[in-house]
Amino acid sequence: MKKSSIQISRNEEKKEHLQTVHIVFGDSTAGSLKFAFRKTIYAKTEEIIVLPDILSVGPIESLQTKEGIENRFQWFKENYRDDFKTVEEYKQGMLKAIEKIIAIPPYQKVIIWTCENAAEQTGLRIVLYLLQNKVNNVFELNTFTAFHEFFTYPLLEEEQFPRSSGELTPEKLLQFYEQFELRPLNFAKRNALSDEGQNLMLIGNHLRTWEHGELRDSNIERGDDFIILCAKKLHKEQGTYDYMKSARLIGEVVGHMQQYTGDVWIEYRLRNLISKEIFEYRGDLSAMRLYEVKLKKELLH
Repeated sequence: MKKSSIQISRNEEKKEHLQTVHIVFGDSTAGSLKFAFRKTIYAKTEEIIVLPDILSVGPIESLQTKEGIENRFQWFKENYRDDFKTVEEYKQGMLKAIEKIIAIPPYQKVIIWTCENAAEQTGLRIVLYLLQNKVNNVFELNTFTAFHEFFTYPLLEEEQFPRSSGELTPEKLLQFYEQFELRPLNFAKRNALSDEGQNLMLIGNHLRTWEHGELRDSNIERGDDFIILCAKKLHKEQGTYDYMKSARLIGEVVGHMQQYTGDVWIEYRLRNLISKEIFEYRGDLSAMRLYEVKLKKELLH
């Protein structure tokens, strides 16, 4: 997916006077959409702009500015245990994406791909704020809505699948683009969502959640109880009280957590729980693959 996203950037530099631009959130969705378009006319006629970040987590204050982006990724450096080279790549990707969105010419149709999660819904609002003074027709293609319009899976709908656009195959993304009925966002809705985007970037909160069709700022500790619950489940499955790979616990949380935050955020919260002595650990906390954890014994019941 990452290679596909890099190729997208290279191809975009060669394109001129395109009539449609697609804005997506996350490298996975970008790679899938590029793959979907690869053997179609869209590969030559349409542009894909990717904001590579998970916008449900971390500071987004003044994200429309270089200073705001720098502050966001400085926070990541201080709180995440990730490869700083990757963080720098993401920062440059965000800068480039925002510059390209601001530079979208008035004749281009804009399609913003979203899903029922805080990351993509935050992105939608920020992008509409960036486009607030533009006359372009803007469309929202909600992949959750499209999926459940085309396919009748009551259990999947109850389980909130897909949680993100990146969970869908390239074939389904192409089907949605070609067959899902799109209507331009009307003036009132566009303005309302743009205002929400502006307000989001004025607030210093670090966690956003999507509940009952609304985007909400949340306490940074929200979700910690679910990490503990998953740890209890894994300890029970072990049959013995012992350390478990931190990546195993994080994978369990990401796989079952309703909110879409990404594994790096969960690892950040796990280290916070370690600092509060809710978990014990052994190994090196500099990377999730280097340490193991277990719940304090008295918290198992």
